[in-house]
Amino acid sequence: MVKLQYAFAALAGLVGLAESKDSPRQRAKALLKKMTWEEKVAQMGSIRRLLKLGPEVDEENYESRYELQHGTIGFGPMFNWILDALPIVNDVREKEIKDSRLHIPFITVTDSVNGLFISGGTVFPSNLAMSSTFNLPLFKSVAEAIREEQLSIGVTWVLSPPLDISWEPRYGRIGELFGEDSYLTGEFGHTYVQTMQDKDKNGNIKVACTIKHFVYGESRGGVNAASQYGGINHLFNDQLRPYIRALEADPAAVMVSYASVDLVPMSMNEYMIQEILRGKLGFDGVVMSDAGSISNMYTQSRVATSYADAGLQALKAGLQMELSPGNPAVFPNLIDNVKDKTVAKLIDEAVLNLLTIKFATGLFDNELPDVETSNKTLRQPAHLKLAREADREGIVLLKNDGILPKTPKQVALLGPFGELLNAGSYAAINVSNPKWGDSLHTSLKSALGEKNVKFVPAVDLIDTADDSGIADAVSAAKDAGFAALMLGSLSAPIEDPLFKKRTDGEFFAHADLGLPGLQQQLLDAVLDTGVPTVLILTGGQPFVLNNSTLRSNAILHSLLGGEFTSSALVEIITGEVNPSGKLTISMPQLSSAIPAFYDYLPSDDTGGSEARLGFHSAYQWPVLTKDSPMPFGFGLSYTTFDISTPTAEYKNGNVNIRVTVKNTGDVAGKEVVQVYHRPNTSVGIEFPLRRLVRFEKVDLAAGESKEVKFQIPNKELGYYANAKLKVQEGLYNFWAGSSSRVEDLKGVNVTVTL
Repeated sequence: MVKLQYAFAALAGLVGLAESKDSPRQRAKALLKKMTWEEKVAQMGSIRRLLKLGPEVDEENYESRYELQHGTIGFGPMFNWILDALPIVNDVREKEIKDSRLHIPFITVTDSVNGLFISGGTVFPSNLAMSSTFNLPLFKSVAEAIREEQLSIGVTWVLSPPLDISWEPRYGRIGELFGEDSYLTGEFGHTYVQTMQDKDKNGNIKVACTIKHFVYGESRGGVNAASQYGGINHLFNDQLRPYIRALEADPAAVMVSYASVDLVPMSMNEYMIQEILRGKLGFDGVVMSDAGSISNMYTQSRVATSYADAGLQALKAGLQMELSPGNPAVFPNLIDNVKDKTVAKLIDEAVLNLLTIKFATGLFDNELPDVETSNKTLRQPAHLKLAREADREGIVLLKNDGILPKTPKQVALLGPFGELLNAGSYAAINVSNPKWGDSLHTSLKSALGEKNVKFVPAVDLIDTADDSGIADAVSAAKDAGFAALMLGSLSAPIEDPLFKKRTDGEFFAHADLGLPGLQQQLLDAVLDTGVPTVLILTGGQPFVLNNSTLRSNAILHSLLGGEFTSSALVEIITGEVNPSGKLTISMPQLSSAIPAFYDYLPSDDTGGSEARLGFHSAYQWPVLTKDSPMPFGFGLSYTTFDISTPTAEYKNGNVNIRVTVKNTGDVAGKEVVQVYHRPNTSVGIEFPLRRLVRFEKVDLAAGESKEVKFQIPNKELGYYANAKLKVQEGLYNFWAGSSSRVEDLKGVNVTVTL
């Protein structure tokens, strides 16, 4: 172990202002004055993949990039184990401190969707599964655990949280996101940033955050990196809303997206970066690219004449750091602009921001992590307990005809996911290796006994050539008298042996929201037997549940849960745990009946001729309503709840809402009280039919009641018109209930005066 303290002492001798009592900004300014042109440019780049599998340093990659790309480092392959990799990484870190001219340390930057981006840490649920808990206190505890584990391995900057809203269900990265609602996404994002960037005893930020992808999640056709519609009112009222909330926690960085917004690629979108992000939203931290997005300007969007031109345009638009997994990186070309005063000024501003993060996170003053401390921190019992609780609360019960809970004497476990771990493409898990966690097959055998569980994969994840296993599955279901089918969409890391079977995750959009391969045929064949059947969905996406699928006696969606998903599913099936998750993505009725998000505009449901059909319908063939039967906020329990009609008063600039929620069943359970609102008549722009404004998860014993109070400042009732927040006087509609469905809500009106 080596202290970085001596590095600061050496630096202090060079620059008189760089005293530890000075602010990070002051120390960064003093250091900047001593840097050469080449050293400045190098701080704006990264050695994204330091290691190769082994683990060992990827010397060729390191040497080819170091000269002009060494501001940050990343670990590389996710399937290296961190306790094996840490001594090697520390050697590289220490060498940079000792041998570089100004002793500037690397800052280690990684993704952090499920926790660590390298094997050996606690694997928490994906953001989609985490949001389905509707439990912000639990999420805060999870973020604290992730922060501790990241710090223990020397990670002081994460590329999280993603704040895109999931309005496009075909988009493959929904599993990384917090769902379709902008308010919920903003609350989870704010909680994450505030928790990760908590200060240590010396006033240092513990782990710097990057909110991303500014802006994204609504790509045309759901295609990864495709363009998005602009429109200032749409941006501010929908896509930017989570960012506005998260920016209140002062994140260190913002990552721009791959998308072109209003036809301009975000990596060169000066209006979005300078006018909106810097100007109207007031962000003054680092603005960085997504991986390879600057080079895409030349190779993909064709808005640059060369890599050098792309880099220059990106810099002038406001990008300050390039994330580049491999060569060619673009920002090293800036080295040729040494005589351009405008470029020099922009590079100074960029490097000042980057150095400020290094000082603010204590890199110049703190010790390198050591294996002993990491070993005590990673996967400690408290963290595993949190992960287990999060997995339990994130699973959503979509249907139950009374079959659950049940502890069957025998069960036929059917489908290709029975022995897989499906936590997401950013989870450091080998999906088919039991070393990373228990499968549903293993968990069922532990609960029911090995002889009482018959596992038949029956079909491939995606291939359709061989359906012979379906007959075996049908036979197993009949013999057992109870069937559990785990079906869905695989989201595996790029290094995983099953990566080629993946149908979900980054780079994997869904033109069809049904089950891949022969999975639907397998389900239909089992349901045709009449054997009691539980369908368990897995994947970071909504699925179309057709009439045939809805014959299932019970349906659960496990989304992309963490390492304890399988055991949590067994606990829910047997009744040891009462499900309490709620959907944060609406389930479409057809792959073509999209978008399906709940907070649509009144005009989005104009529909066709009532004269012909005799009733209102958004779609005329086939006849479908606009509202999903299983929308945002929907999720069942083994008990029943009653949420009273809300009362409301407006006082001292706040709307105060009160409801009473009662557990009317005979078992304990958790209910999410959800509050929605809209102005009775909006002025200047069209407002959604209803929009989430508050929520709280309540734990109640059988027969227990609790009053829940919500205070909503009038500024949160507003909306943006031409980028200006507008709060109007007059009548407002509020609803409280258990989901966004009309039949699950009770309303009250209140008059707001300003």
